Amino acid sequence: MTRELTGEELAAAAERLVPGSVARTEPHCCYIKPEHLRETMTALRDDPEMDLVYLANLCGVDYWDRFEVVYHLHSFVKNQIGTYKCETHDREKPVIPSVVPVWHGAWMQEDEAYDLLGIVFEGHPNLYRIFLWDGYPGWPLRKDFLSMPGGLQPGLNEFAGVSRRGEPPVRMTE
Repeated sequence: MTRELTGEELAAAAERLVPGSVARTEPHCCYIKPEHLRETMTALRDDPEMDLVYLANLCGVDYWDRFEVVYHLHSFVKNQIGTYKCETHDREKPVIPSVVPVWHGAWMQEDEAYDLLGIVFEGHPNLYRIFLWDGYPGWPLRKDFLSMPGGLQPGLNEFAGVSRRGEPPVRMTE
């Protein structure tokens, strides 16, 4: 059975490998300071005790007051998994270091987080929108997307209980 590493275990490993890298911990994850992200992830991948060689998932999350990038890491040899996170509090220009130099598989996952949330991954080899076209107005997975200029598009006359004209949504008859 795969063992999930606790936030405390993840933080202890990160601090052992890159002192001063941990921002804070929670029961199931560890937050890494952005300025130490790439160095810490490289160390966690290369360290024989952690052996977190596989980035299973990278995704962005909008919490209104901040953006987080979540990294789900696996060790096949140790049969363990861990969740690390990195956050930025800048909603206008959210920037997180790219981990593509650590795991090449992060390339398109960072493109996706950029495309849908507007998180810029500093040092990414070729960051671009992969689902939406260049010039698309806004970032559709942001919580404030519908209030952004251009947020309501043709075909989205009603979304999340909001109509185009500010009227209550039309109910379907049963």
